[in-house]
Amino acid sequence: MLKNNYLKLKSHLSRGGLHYMFTRGLKYLGFIFRREHEKIVFARLPEIRLGNTQVVFSDNSINILYGGQQITKDYGLNVAINCSGEWVNAADSGWEILKKTNNKILARVNCRDIGIDQLWTIALEDNDYISWRVDLKVIKPVKIDEICIICSLNPEYKTWISNFTQDNFPDFTAGWKDLFIDNEPTSLLGVRFSTGNNILPPLIMETQGRHLLPLVRNSPANNSQRIIGMRYTSFNAREVCEKGIYSAFSGSLTLFKEAALLDSKIEKLRTGYLNSKLQRVENKKSEHRLSVLLVNLPWQKEDRWGVRAGSRWPHIKDSAEGGYLPFPFFLAYAASLLEKNGINAALMDAIAEQINEERFLELILERNFDYLVAETSVPSFEDDLRLLGKLSYYGISIILCGPNYEIFNPEFLEKHPFIDFVLYGEYEFSLLDFIQARQNNQDLSRVKGLIYKDNGKVVKNPSRGPFDIDLLPWPLRDNLPMVKYLDAPGEMRLPSVQMLASRGCPFKCQFCLWPQVMYQGCHYRHRNVIDVIDEMEYLVKKKGFKSVYFDDDTFNVGRQRMLNICKEINKRQLNKTQWSIMARPDLMDEELLNNFKKAGLYSIKYGVESSSQELVDNIGKDMDLKKAERMILLTRKLGIKAHLTFTFGLPGETRKTIQETVDWVKSLDPFSAQFSIVTPFPGTVYYETLDRQGLIVSKDLSCYDGNSKSVIRLNGLMPKDLEEAKNTACKVWLDHVRTRRGFWGDAKRFVYHCKNRGLGFGFKKVRNYLNFIRRKRKEDFESLRR
Repeated sequence: MLKNNYLKLKSHLSRGGLHYMFTRGLKYLGFIFRREHEKIVFARLPEIRLGNTQVVFSDNSINILYGGQQITKDYGLNVAINCSGEWVNAADSGWEILKKTNNKILARVNCRDIGIDQLWTIALEDNDYISWRVDLKVIKPVKIDEICIICSLNPEYKTWISNFTQDNFPDFTAGWKDLFIDNEPTSLLGVRFSTGNNILPPLIMETQGRHLLPLVRNSPANNSQRIIGMRYTSFNAREVCEKGIYSAFSGSLTLFKEAALLDSKIEKLRTGYLNSKLQRVENKKSEHRLSVLLVNLPWQKEDRWGVRAGSRWPHIKDSAEGGYLPFPFFLAYAASLLEKNGINAALMDAIAEQINEERFLELILERNFDYLVAETSVPSFEDDLRLLGKLSYYGISIILCGPNYEIFNPEFLEKHPFIDFVLYGEYEFSLLDFIQARQNNQDLSRVKGLIYKDNGKVVKNPSRGPFDIDLLPWPLRDNLPMVKYLDAPGEMRLPSVQMLASRGCPFKCQFCLWPQVMYQGCHYRHRNVIDVIDEMEYLVKKKGFKSVYFDDDTFNVGRQRMLNICKEINKRQLNKTQWSIMARPDLMDEELLNNFKKAGLYSIKYGVESSSQELVDNIGKDMDLKKAERMILLTRKLGIKAHLTFTFGLPGETRKTIQETVDWVKSLDPFSAQFSIVTPFPGTVYYETLDRQGLIVSKDLSCYDGNSKSVIRLNGLMPKDLEEAKNTACKVWLDHVRTRRGFWGDAKRFVYHCKNRGLGFGFKKVRNYLNFIRRKRKEDFESLRR
């Protein structure tokens, strides 16, 4: 006792100095005086006994004996309270027996320093079972930070128990040691197996009504006791406990004559816990909403950015393309479909926001998601894999998709283990099925269009057939930089928005990427006309877009449907909104074009490809060029601006056919024209044909650009010839347009660009025009000299 008091005084001295030590000492002497004065110090407090079990009260402790053997030691049962960082325990406080019967004792423990009385009720319910209840009587308002209910036990106990976990106490060492620190609440703590000559019965302490945090400790060698206890740090929901009585602990102590009874209890607890955990896991699976991040990865070469997601012709842009940027339809539809089905989905377009790789990695690592979905393409493939490889270092689950036939081969997953899954073809519903299967712990074999690894073996599920696109919700546009997406042929008013009214194409152009790779065939499907115009009306009237571009593979399939679209646009008075389409000229007729004009059609993109009927037939386009020419001229006559696209390198292409195409474009005199080099993407018929003939000169996918590089040769035409042909055609066309416009035309365009795209863009166009004039004059001067 004296040693304990000495240690306490020493502790007070180190904590608060000499004054604090004397203050605490005087308080303790005052307590001793009061205890003597009130004669509540008992040399031997009463005991209660039932069978082999004794509960013995001393002046500052309650101990348990069984068959005369000491089960508890030192202070025995104890309750410690932490108030404002200071601990006060029952063993250091004044005790008073309030009531005693043959098997029950009600005692008061006066913790005067903090203004709390502990009210203990100990009862022997039968020979082996002791109930124990502790209430707190708060005398003055106090903040209680933590409560510990402690049982100091005979050091001969070898093993501790917490719920159904058991382990041995270590040998006694120089200091106290916490053995079991866990934030999982427990309802059962105990000890078993003795090491001394006497066999000590197992003992467990249990709670009633609540699970508390476990406390299992080993004392220093000079103290020699085993400690088990329960604690909780959130005693009261309120900051301060006002005056009143609060329940601190309600539980029991049980002694087991037969170890098998304890084993049975522990096993029952284990079974109940495992069943409960399994149920929680199942509930969590059903409640947890998986999170998916869809990305259009950054793709940049020096200061030039690429176009990938949403493009049938992925490539690195040149300066002549300005702000052209297609909308990532597949990603946006997939994200919207996931959200509609209760799955958290977000879309990040690093190209639209011009987020470089370093910043992209930072943003990705800041996000919390379960799966990352990346859309790749042929020319960006190596860059995409390099970046995704970096992401995989951080344990991110990666799903790859997009119009790249290379990833559709099961061997791709074997060669690139950092890619977890591949979705091939139109992937919106495949992604939804995959996430739902993962969320519900279902077999992935049911997910069509999925390639995955099963026990190290790559499995390719059957492809998904064409689906009704009316099942898709409108694409996700919120939180995307919508003003950055630009495809406004004929220089439509800005901001402009891109839409789809159909998907697929019934024609069979051998070089066309999406129908052959993404759609897995010529599957043409159109949306309900009312829903299409509903979306158009929403984007114009609610979102404030000033023009709409329909980026369908071929918009004008189905003559009556075209007339219905025009009728619905007029009905809703959307005909004053500029809109544009991508169409085939040979599917037009005079009545249809007139209806388009009345409905406000502002411009049309026509895919023509070549002036040679033979070349168009060779590629499987099945287009009547004579009718196409009539419809292009009629389009111009009606005041609808035409944008024509051509490509060099079709089967049978020669220098002569290239020159004839350039001359024909000038004679048609459309509002604008576009030239490219035909790109035989892997997975297309044209690629297979050229590959069989040995006419593909490079299989470096980064060269499959079509904007600046050629990967094919033809009879009499080498790759550099096609590249020069494309560059020359662009130059000739630009010269033609500038000559056609003249000075006043360029002045009007300057005003237009400044108004719609900013002053800087306008001056850039002026600079280009002045460079053209300077070059033109130089060429004219050299021509005169010759």
